[in-house]
Amino acid sequence: MDANQYIKTLERTGRLSEPAIRNAIKALGLPEGSKVLDVPCGAGNHMQWLLEAYPKIHVTGVDIAKNHIEYAKNKLLGAGKISSCDFLPGDMNKLDFADNTFDLIWCCDGLWPGPKEMGCPAEEPYHILNDMVRITKKGGIIAILFWSSQKLLPGYPFLEASLNATKSAIVPFNSETKPELHIMCTSNWMQKSGLKNIWAKTFAADIQAPLSKQEKEGLKMLFDMFWARAEQEVSRKVWKEYKKITNPDSKEYILNNEGYTGLLTYTMFIGEVSK
Repeated sequence: MDANQYIKTLERTGRLSEPAIRNAIKALGLPEGSKVLDVPCGAGNHMQWLLEAYPKIHVTGVDIAKNHIEYAKNKLLGAGKISSCDFLPGDMNKLDFADNTFDLIWCCDGLWPGPKEMGCPAEEPYHILNDMVRITKKGGIIAILFWSSQKLLPGYPFLEASLNATKSAIVPFNSETKPELHIMCTSNWMQKSGLKNIWAKTFAADIQAPLSKQEKEGLKMLFDMFWARAEQEVSRKVWKEYKKITNPDSKEYILNNEGYTGLLTYTMFIGEVSK
């Protein structure tokens, strides 16, 4: 996937998760004047939503991809928020900031543990999280969010369960992954890094017909993201049914269903820095 196509994917799929992410942002309760680090900032959606929820904060966006940084800059400029943010290219494995710089670190879908060849920042999250603690002020908070579940094929529970049991649907995890490295164990990661007052909350985004063209594009991208490589792991019958209901030219195309209802969830883990 080239850089432009990847940004388009971020935008389309990000709009589907927008209600969940905006509600997570509201739950932060940030005071005026807060200094926030968004890493990785991707296409800049979360920076914009943070500033819309808390107009009197300052957000620094960091991403390893320079084209993401340029795209995010233009987005925030167009939204009239550019004066409230900074952008820096950088690797989350080496956060080049002084100690005690930020009141909040926001990290959404960025700390997935796993092989670097799969796009993960590191095999284990601890050194990255420890560095986040270093650059966060005492009493500040670290918010780690992950896409945690989805229901995208209403009416086909066996089919969706079969697809979700494949290796491609659980990347970057596999049978050899240590249980402690699963994303739902993030509270344990935070404890090991010395964070206090840790809590977690899951936020849902409902997806309901009628679907816009952009929503259909985003959902089709999610289908491909989760299940495009699952053919070798499911029965021929399951794969044939999946291809039929996800084919835009099929009479049974699931996204043309007038009653289509799906959902996805994000789970946010919050920890307070007490050093």
